[in-house]
Amino acid sequence: IQKARSQDYELIPKDRPIVLRTFMDEAGTHAIAVGFSEHVHFAFDAEHVRLAAAWRGRFLDAQGTWFVRFAPAADPLGEELISLPPGVPFVLLKESLRDDNELSEPDFDAKKAGYRFLGYRLDESGVPTFLYRYGRFDIEDRIKPDAEKVLIRRLTITDRTPNEPTASLWFRGHFGKSLNYDGPHSYTNDAGVSMTVSGSLKHEGELAAREDGTHWIIPVKVERKETIEVRYRW
Repeated sequence: IQKARSQDYELIPKDRPIVLRTFMDEAGTHAIAVGFSEHVHFAFDAEHVRLAAAWRGRFLDAQGTWFVRFAPAADPLGEELISLPPGVPFVLLKESLRDDNELSEPDFDAKKAGYRFLGYRLDESGVPTFLYRYGRFDIEDRIKPDAEKVLIRRLTITDRTPNEPTASLWFRGHFGKSLNYDGPHSYTNDAGVSMTVSGSLKHEGELAAREDGTHWIIPVKVERKETIEVRYRW
């Protein structure tokens, strides 16, 4: 073991993505870090059911995860680390955030909302799809970079009770101290992170100003099954 500790345990994705369960400052004690050969990587927080962070360049060093008891949190080895919106991706709300005062303060806490993380599955190329449940909805969350090093996220929501009235989920889009409108379905926050959602969504959403910053929240009508695509640039 001593010899192993002296070696270099940097993980370098090559032919397939690397999926590593670890703990990170950015994604907590139930972090799942995923590295790609495109040199774009991300961390998913399984406890709070959220995409927590992304970065470019080198991936991670696994020595602390594998060999060091009470090791410090794993740090991304690359650069351009960004933090993504805190909290779960979807909440159930009424038709508008402006219907009454209570709706301007949606709760994005995973435990309070009743989210259940169900693990992940790998496709043939090794890309994970995260699986979780929120009330009557099953959600599949697949995240990977494209050739332009843009992080692409595809969220597929399935209603397990299609005979019930159509539900309006609100997607937790962007967040920042300030949000600048870039055009239809796109905002950039004060940290320079741009987020664009599917043009197929009929509503561009609403901005909710709270003490912690400005939240962009977008309604998603789910009739049996709905898929939305999100692009993150930085």
